[in-house]
Amino acid sequence: MLFSNLALSADAYEIVSLKFKDDVKVDEQKKLMADLNRIIQKFEGFKSRDYFYSPENERWIDFVVWSDVKLAKKASGEVMNDPIAGAVFSKIDEKTIFFTL
Repeated sequence: MLFSNLALSADAYEIVSLKFKDDVKVDEQKKLMADLNRIIQKFEGFKSRDYFYSPENERWIDFVVWSDVKLAKKASGEVMNDPIAGAVFSKIDEKTIFFTL
């Protein structure tokens, strides 16, 4: 029922699944995800963000709610210009990213 309720909303939902590079320890990953949280929440249209770590498969699930798709896409482009976000992204294994908006 959750997904049917989401379809009725005007909000935009960004879902990202990813792994960090093998040399990035879990404690550092947690810090990096918190750093990214502080950056993302400053963008126009941001409503909320939850992220979860699965120790079984060493994968993060990131769920961000935006006020609309247009502002979500705008933030997605702008975040690439942030040096702290860039430092976080450099530690992510790009081959493992699954993203949907």
